[in-house]
Amino acid sequence: MATKALMTAEEFAQMNTAENEDYELVDGELIPLSSAIPLHSMIRDKTVQLIRNYFDQNRIGGALAETDCRIDSDTVRRPDLSIFVGEDWAGLDPKRIPVPFAPTIAVEVLSPSEHTVDLNRKIRDYLAAGSKEVWLLDHENGELHVRTKTTGRILQAGDLLDSPLLPGFGVNVGDLLSGR
Repeated sequence: MATKALMTAEEFAQMNTAENEDYELVDGELIPLSSAIPLHSMIRDKTVQLIRNYFDQNRIGGALAETDCRIDSDTVRRPDLSIFVGEDWAGLDPKRIPVPFAPTIAVEVLSPSEHTVDLNRKIRDYLAAGSKEVWLLDHENGELHVRTKTTGRILQAGDLLDSPLLPGFGVNVGDLLSGR
């Protein structure tokens, strides 16, 4: 019986960028990432814009789109948006990938090709690795899920997305999910 060749996060980081740019590393296995539909990219970009505008006014952190983050020794995830606050942002080396820790807030835009089991695994991975919140933007159902280790809430159009991690930040969920 053949066994799979597994790799570590360090080995993944050493791969040529062109070889690993369309993969995440999960439990030592390379997992291909699917291409985003235009609406997915629009929602991600709108979220990036709003968060960066927030950090321009509130110098407490920063945000990176589509950047590899080391979750553990054999898992590297690439959130659609990684939000880093306080010491997480200060401790980030801007010339090194993967970021050696999970984002303070991991943001994922749900893709039609993602399965619930895989998505729940991502959320658990982020929270277990130290993320304080995970935001799941589900444009298909018009919902934004906010998960922490102990709570979960579902927001819809007309609701305000805010976070105790981002004092003074707030955006209408409907505006965010429209991508415009």
